Amino acid sequence: MDIIYQLNNMELNIGAIFISNRILQDKYPPKWMYREEPREEGGSGWRVFSGDEEEEFLDNHDNFKLVTADQLIAIDDSLKTNLLAPYGFSFEKDNNKWKIVDAPEQL
Repeated sequence: MDIIYQLNNMELNIGAIFISNRILQDKYPPKWMYREEPREEGGSGWRVFSGDEEEEFLDNHDNFKLVTADQLIAIDDSLKTNLLAPYGFSFEKDNNKWKIVDAPEQL
């Protein structure tokens, strides 16, 4: 069994993910995400954005919801492997490909 098959059929139980309502409600595609140490119990540390949220939008906590990894993957399955990255990683989607924007110095 190859690794791609395993990743595509794996259920991720990594904790809750903060996602922008631009993605959930306005149906914008996810284009930027980062992972930090979780601030809340049961959280994954992931934050997912459309990439065009303005500061006023970002400052309003009501503009974000918590979802599971499976719910996020149902929106865009291309980010599934990103969700396995450790804390400190950030990714940006450009030309329909996810690219690492930042990574921790020590891995």
